[in-house]
Amino acid sequence: MPGLKKAMILAAGFGTRLLPLTESVPKALVKVNGVPMIEHVLKRLIDFGIKFIVINTHHFAEQIEDYFSKRDYGIEIKLLYEKEILGTGGGIKNAEQYLKDSGSFIVHNVDIVSDIDFDKLVEFHLANLPVATLAVKKRETSRPLIFDEEMNLIGRMSKNKSYRYRKAVGEEVYFGFCGIHIMSSEIFKNFKEVGFFDIFTTYFKLVNSKKIIAYDVKSAYWEDTGKLDNGIHFL
Repeated sequence: MPGLKKAMILAAGFGTRLLPLTESVPKALVKVNGVPMIEHVLKRLIDFGIKFIVINTHHFAEQIEDYFSKRDYGIEIKLLYEKEILGTGGGIKNAEQYLKDSGSFIVHNVDIVSDIDFDKLVEFHLANLPVATLAVKKRETSRPLIFDEEMNLIGRMSKNKSYRYRKAVGEEVYFGFCGIHIMSSEIFKNFKEVGFFDIFTTYFKLVNSKKIIAYDVKSAYWEDTGKLDNGIHFL
């Protein structure tokens, strides 16, 4: 897709949902069906045409550095070590110098395996020009995101409570987030938070002033490989 050549993989987390596997290795290098998680994501991004990828690291960062020192993917990969873990929002903000001039870029959780059509996702994003487009899917989740009928982000459900940050246009709809965003570089002008923070902290503060929308991936294959209790083969 012309005009979109950069991506970020969020890989700094402790992988607590994968304990005891992550007691000795970073989540990014836990193998899913014989392949490290990060390889699944890298292949998808590179096949799509991404030419530059920044990967944030923290937990067992030295193992990830060693892993990449022995491999050549034919694109530029920047490992960005976080001395103190920064969360999804803080991690993206910390990568500003590498992504601020990209126009739009993909952000992909390291523990997501899918066949979501990136071409269609990016085409949707570029047609609507929001600050962020969130890949979402109708699925069972304890923390669904809330959107209105125009797919504008409204809020989220959490622990049987609902949090809404803007008025809905028409009926509300609920989706599970897929751990994949397309962001405009404009996001960097809107970060007010510092240190550790979740990207949705920023999103919910922006919903009344900026366009943050959802793209329904419908029947695309999607799997969260960041937890042990989902039948995934971790070998």
